[in-house]
Amino acid sequence: MSSATELAERLRSLLVPAAHGLPSNAEYLAHLDVAAADRTLIRLASNENTEPPSPSVRDALERAYDDANLSPSTLPPLRLALADRYGVAPERILIGAGSTELIEATMRTFVRAGDEVIVPRPSWPVYRRRLAALEARIVEVPLVEDEYSYAYDVDALLGAVTSRTKLIVVCTPNNPTGNSLSLDDVRRCAEAGPMLLLDAAYTDFDAGSDLAPILTERENVVLARTFSKAYCLAGLRVGYVVGDPAVLDHVDRFLVPGSSVSSAALHAGLAALEDDAYYRRQVERIVLERERILVRMRDLGVRAYDSLGNFVAVDALSIAGSARELAGSFLDLGIVVRVMDDQLMRITVGRSEENDAVLAALGAIVG
Repeated sequence: MSSATELAERLRSLLVPAAHGLPSNAEYLAHLDVAAADRTLIRLASNENTEPPSPSVRDALERAYDDANLSPSTLPPLRLALADRYGVAPERILIGAGSTELIEATMRTFVRAGDEVIVPRPSWPVYRRRLAALEARIVEVPLVEDEYSYAYDVDALLGAVTSRTKLIVVCTPNNPTGNSLSLDDVRRCAEAGPMLLLDAAYTDFDAGSDLAPILTERENVVLARTFSKAYCLAGLRVGYVVGDPAVLDHVDRFLVPGSSVSSAALHAGLAALEDDAYYRRQVERIVLERERILVRMRDLGVRAYDSLGNFVAVDALSIAGSARELAGSFLDLGIVVRVMDDQLMRITVGRSEENDAVLAALGAIVG
């Protein structure tokens, strides 16, 4: 029988080169297991909506039982409803198992080993992880930071474009810093880059944002949206992209046929989309709570950054030795939050009582 060392060496010899350096997904998602192991913990680490979805979703999931034995159509009612919302043909909408699946498929459609991809820093760590799997050359462009906010350096983003650039990735509002891009700056990025991937997962909470015009102006833009935040469906994995039909046709080819979003998720997504009153209440509640806790955090002397998302980032170095140390202090007080890097710790905006617990914890930590 081969020794464990021999088996490990054989495995390493079979792995593709990128697999040797990819970080562990289990480590990245460890906060989910921490929260699941103790239901008394307040979970504010994943930018989920901490309220349940619309009651209409419960009814839709019950109806989903009737066709759970059947594979869904490629033109489900949700796709048609989204096309109607955007005023476009259904071919300009592609639905997936969360926007993450579609973001990665877009990357795989356009990026191969050695191609340059421009991403902001700091931003959602998953961009780097998936691009590393493709062995892309990642070009990071730092955001501009001042006392209480971050901003995109659009000139630097455009200045990073070279003949080897295949894709610009922009998150707006950006996770975890909360800043967004204006439509005019989005247009500049679209004009400069071969392809522009706009991750707009948090745009529901940015009242001044309307990125839809760029979709009819440019063919090289893919806009990604999700039902995980304002629509409260993180556990069902429903997302979509909007873009040029020819572009999305090729993105679709990088999804496994018939194995993406489930029929239950499609039913739920449609019900959530149609309950506009519930959606508006969620957005209004989160925005009001976000602004309330920002003020209170700053009253405590905490450096908390302006945000247009459903989260607030704080400068942990202004409170503790590192973001990990500060997150540990929160966990000791019954709250799960997210470490983004050594400096930044991100806190999801929860229900009023959950946010009160965050403020009480901060008060106890800062003394």
